[in-house]
Amino acid sequence: MSHRISFLCEARQDIKDITSYLSQYYASTARNFATKLKKQVNQLKTLPLMYPVYEDDQLYRRMVIDDYLLFYSVEEKRNLVIIHRIFHSKRDVSQQLLSYNNRMDE
Repeated sequence: MSHRISFLCEARQDIKDITSYLSQYYASTARNFATKLKKQVNQLKTLPLMYPVYEDDQLYRRMVIDDYLLFYSVEEKRNLVIIHRIFHSKRDVSQQLLSYNNRMDE
């Protein structure tokens, strides 16, 4: 069964920020990132559990795309994959997710 993909507003903004940043150097870098992102996210439609659960926060699964980490969750009952955030791997990802979770709880 195929899952639907939903990007939260924060994830959409992350993509805009990343592609804007990457395009400062070479437009092709931003395009390549967007292509890889689309390809890997589309795989989640049929294989939503293919990436590991993030050890620091069991709510999420973690996908690696070049130097970036995409965090998503799966709602099996609704056949839905939710893309939450995309962070550069050099950032304090655990802290960023904690901050994000705290805002979501408010």
